[in-house]
Amino acid sequence: MSTLSRSLSPGVETATVAAGEGVNERLAERRRNRRAWMLLTPALVVTAVAAIAPLLVIIWVSFWRTDGLQLVRTFDFANWGRVLSDPTFYRLVWSTLRTVLIVLALVGLLGLVAGYYLARYVTSRKLQTLLLMLAILPFWTSYLIRIITWQPLFGNSGVINFLATSVGLPKMEMFLYNQRAMIFAMSSLYVVFVIGPVFWALSRIEPDVIAASRMLGASAWTTFRTVELPLARGGLVVGLFFAAIFLFGDYATGRLIGGGTNPMLSDAISQYAGSGQWPVAAALAVVLFLIATLVLGLLMRVYDLRKEL
Repeated sequence: MSTLSRSLSPGVETATVAAGEGVNERLAERRRNRRAWMLLTPALVVTAVAAIAPLLVIIWVSFWRTDGLQLVRTFDFANWGRVLSDPTFYRLVWSTLRTVLIVLALVGLLGLVAGYYLARYVTSRKLQTLLLMLAILPFWTSYLIRIITWQPLFGNSGVINFLATSVGLPKMEMFLYNQRAMIFAMSSLYVVFVIGPVFWALSRIEPDVIAASRMLGASAWTTFRTVELPLARGGLVVGLFFAAIFLFGDYATGRLIGGGTNPMLSDAISQYAGSGQWPVAAALAVVLFLIATLVLGLLMRVYDLRKEL
């Protein structure tokens, strides 16, 4: 028996050591998890206070009702019935989606072209930085100032018409206060969100990858379509993601440049809130949040943004 015990003791000791090491690893993993949660707690608190709590309040307010100018804190579906049964609501939803999708398509195309030009045809780093700074420069001023500057430029008595009449051309009417003007202004405002990420994504592509494609007989267009564009898709989606977030909340451009000819949900929310009809405004805000979440979710399906983190 003593001989058998001695023969088994090395195996027992090995198993004991392995079990002890497993316990130590689990304890170390728990300590790392606790440390990670402690570091993450401030950000979670800020997110809960600044984002989740206001959203819950808006959902709650959407079930209130108004009695004259007084808000009645109750749980009533009347506002939602009023909103969902109004044909104007569905026109606003369609107008919002159509405008956002058109502007996203335009800023995606323009940002892709501009970012590709900076990454492939501008070889000087200083010039690249300068051009990117010029693209960002309008964001150094107020958002409203950037919008209002379109009025003296494209107004019926603005700079464009002044130059046209100066050279003998007929005066052109209605540059402003229509859907085309609103979409043009929005595209110019938000294209910068796409230029930077696309340029950054294209700059990360190794030149040897592009050279290998060309050496295998691919044309410049085929190389861009099959090599560069798939690798730059993350930057394009990131830019469209941020542009969409701002687009859904933009109501000043439609009012100041579009003249209210193409109203969106954000504009309706502003008008209802300004007239004291907070429950209806809150209900529309919840709908706008759901639509924005749907569009952003579709962008996430195109490309998983977690790969860029």
